[in-house]
Amino acid sequence: MKTSTLAVKLLCGVVLGSVASVALAHHGWIWYGNDPFELTAEVVGKRFGNPHDELTLRDADGQEWYVLLSPPGRSRRAGLSDDAVQVGDTVTAYGHRRSEGNNFEMKTERLKVGDKVYNLYPDRS
Repeated sequence: MKTSTLAVKLLCGVVLGSVASVALAHHGWIWYGNDPFELTAEVVGKRFGNPHDELTLRDADGQEWYVLLSPPGRSRRAGLSDDAVQVGDTVTAYGHRRSEGNNFEMKTERLKVGDKVYNLYPDRS
């Protein structure tokens, strides 16, 4: 086998392997239950950026929740940006709780900040 043919096959394998690992990392909704879940709590942390925007919320019992929002592009199309929510705000997240284990995690379809509702996944409403 020629060196150039081997190099092309090797490169193709690396690219396909990378695409497969990214696809597995972006799990969508598979880890979250089907039942609607709602959480009203105080924002104690936030991170806006790839691969998903996220919030850390503390509920009335003092439990901290990891709240997965949407990818930045989707969030911005819905009008949600870093400036829209601040640490100390009380928000309501509507979505689905993680179904495995005793996790305090949810994936959000809509986020209410004050009187404004950001519909992150309008196709799921």
